Amino acid sequence: MKPARTRPVRVIAMLALAVAASGGCDDDDDDAPDDGTAAATEAVKQIAMNAPTSLPANVPDEVLRVTLGGVEYNLRELLSRPSESRPSAHIVAAYLTVPTPEDPPPFGTRDVAVDPDYERAAPAAQVYECRQNASGFAWAFLQPEAGLQPITSQPIPALDKLVLDHFRYPAGIDFGPPTGTPPVGPSWRVSAPVLNEGTPTAGQTLFVGSVEATVANGSGNVPLLRLANVARIDRGLPSDVFSRTTSDGTQTGYALRLNTVGGIAPTAGCSGTADVGQRERVPYAADYYFVDVLTAP
Repeated sequence: MKPARTRPVRVIAMLALAVAASGGCDDDDDDAPDDGTAAATEAVKQIAMNAPTSLPANVPDEVLRVTLGGVEYNLRELLSRPSESRPSAHIVAAYLTVPTPEDPPPFGTRDVAVDPDYERAAPAAQVYECRQNASGFAWAFLQPEAGLQPITSQPIPALDKLVLDHFRYPAGIDFGPPTGTPPVGPSWRVSAPVLNEGTPTAGQTLFVGSVEATVANGSGNVPLLRLANVARIDRGLPSDVFSRTTSDGTQTGYALRLNTVGGIAPTAGCSGTADVGQRERVPYAADYYFVDVLTAP
């Protein structure tokens, strides 16, 4: 098993203490305690506002080619177009993998709350499970387990107010209109527990998508991916904290998994009935870019 490489130095958001507020006291201030809600909301806004405006130079064209209305485009070229052009694109947010959060809140609704199924405070990993199939026994991919750190042009204060993680959405949770029940698939979450509106399942945004393209990235690394139909599901976060990433006829959401290192399936340890159900965490590293493509209304 290969450990994930040491990541190159980047201009990324640094974990920082909450930046507080205005100086001095004001007799007219509310008596409500400062629970960090303003700082958390601002941190989420800043992740989007300071997201990269272009993709890394090493992304192969196979990852970037998308078809809209029967016409093929390159996401890099769409990102270079003026914002008023149609189609055009912009990067909603970008993250790199870090260890899983120590105490993530559950997600779902007030009626259905599900705890993320991953090891707490563990290195980012691709998780495999030993299963029996028609030809014998083999490791099957189960889910990603990772924390996320924003890639931004400026440091983001108050990131300690947020929980950011990457996991496999289990399905079966109806968020109600207009979202409904998202499909099973890889999910990325930005959660602000202080914005929980009285329930730990609120105050979060989920991104859920399905794999559309896979490009090999060396024998020791999981492939690069493009996920399409990336929907954004909000619970309790202000509506202006992200540009919408969704597929609704006027815009299409994509997630790109880039710069992958490690994470390939084990080659041993799954050879008999006694091994079935065993899980293996294989450390990996990756960057995730979320791209909105604005199409003609």
